[in-house]
Amino acid sequence: ISGHLENYSELMYSPMDIEGRAYRVKPMNCPGHIMVYKTKLRSYRELPLRYAEIGTVYRFEKGGVLHGLLRVRGFSIDDAHIFVAPEDVEAEIGRVFRFAIDFLKSFGFNDFALYLATKPREKFTGVEENWEMAQSSLKKALDVSGLKYEIDEGGGAFYGPKIDIKVKDCLNRLWQCSTIQFDFNLPERFEVTYVAADGKRKRPYMIHRALMGSVERFIGVL
Repeated sequence: ISGHLENYSELMYSPMDIEGRAYRVKPMNCPGHIMVYKTKLRSYRELPLRYAEIGTVYRFEKGGVLHGLLRVRGFSIDDAHIFVAPEDVEAEIGRVFRFAIDFLKSFGFNDFALYLATKPREKFTGVEENWEMAQSSLKKALDVSGLKYEIDEGGGAFYGPKIDIKVKDCLNRLWQCSTIQFDFNLPERFEVTYVAADGKRKRPYMIHRALMGSVERFIGVL
C-alpha cells in the first residue's frame, strides 16, 4: 500500500514456513482507513473523522500459548481510527476513554486494571514535544475518570503512548481488551494532511481505538 515494497505481491502470496505450517503476511487494518481518508482533500471542518470496522487480523502465536478463545491466531477486532486536529486531541481522548469504560460496564465489567504506557526508552518515532502532549492528554483522561491506574514506564509502542484497559475473567486473570493508542508514525509515512482554517496543509494526529479488542477474547472473558 505504501508503494515502498516492490515485491509486495511476492511477499503476500509466498508462504513462510512457521512451525511446519505455511503462513502468509496480512497487514493491519490501519492503512486501509488511511486510504479511505485520502480519497479526497479533507478540511478541518470534517475533523475529528472517525472510521470503524470489524476487521480480521492474524498473529502466529506459538502452539504452546494458544488458549481457547482467549489466545488465537486469527481474530476479529473492533478496529477504529480517528483523525483529529492537534488542538482537539485532549477532548477526543477524553471522549474515547469514557466510551470505552461505559462500554465495558454495560457488559458487567467493573473491575479494571488501567495502564498508561509511556515512550519507549530507545526506539521511538516523533519528537519529544509530541510525546509529552500525547501522554499529557492520556493522563488527563485517566485523572478525570477518578479510576486508579499505573504507569507502564517505557511500555508504549514506538509510534506513540497508549492507555491499556484490562479486565478480569472468572478466575481473576487479567486480559487485555480495550486500548487507546496514539500514532505519530502513520500520518507521516502516508503523508496524511488536512486544510486548516488558515488555508495551510497540516498533519492530523491519528488515534487507534478498540473497545472489545479481540472479539473472540472478549466473548471468552465474558
